[in-house]
Amino acid sequence: MGKQIKKKDAINVSLTDFIDFVNKSGGSKMTKVKQVKYRAPYNPATDFYKALREEIIENHKNNGEKKTLDNLLQKLTDSKKIVNYPTSIDGYKKFWGKKKIEWFDPPFYHWLTGDLDIKINPELGLAFDNKLYVIKLFLKADKISKDKLSQVLSLMESQLRKEAGDEVIFAVLDVKNSKLFENAKGDFTYLPLLEGEAKSFESIWKAI
Repeated sequence: MGKQIKKKDAINVSLTDFIDFVNKSGGSKMTKVKQVKYRAPYNPATDFYKALREEIIENHKNNGEKKTLDNLLQKLTDSKKIVNYPTSIDGYKKFWGKKKIEWFDPPFYHWLTGDLDIKINPELGLAFDNKLYVIKLFLKADKISKDKLSQVLSLMESQLRKEAGDEVIFAVLDVKNSKLFENAKGDFTYLPLLEGEAKSFESIWKAI
């Protein structure tokens, strides 16, 4: 499930980077754009939570059990991951609880606004408790703010609803704290703000 629309010579920005930009102020906005523009090309080795995301996804795709997530810990060699991953795995297992979960492919979409191309790419499509959830994982240790939550959910609602269908519930999972934040269907509250911020991001990008 999902549609991929690409624009030639677009400015490709991850959802995480864009939301970080939106929540900065003053000169730190320009600093964030510079960071994104002049960052080295993506390298899986520097993606701290890549192995955990992939383990969770593959586990559900293969109808795995909750306890099998612990197998990842035996494969780790990075000392920082050895310290940090157990908390995330425990948090995800707590969220899983006694739920009987079935996998479906989550939708994704490229939000094209001006010359920006922002990929809206939730990691999980999970069916449980007689409901369908499309979930974006939040794996960082710092607390996710209410504003960031609302902004991510507004974009998922506005860009993915046609792809996902009426029954799906969009949500963000704060993995370490085992908290699932659901969007109210049809809530586009933050969309005007995000459209304005996208224009600002593009303007700064082209000026530096």
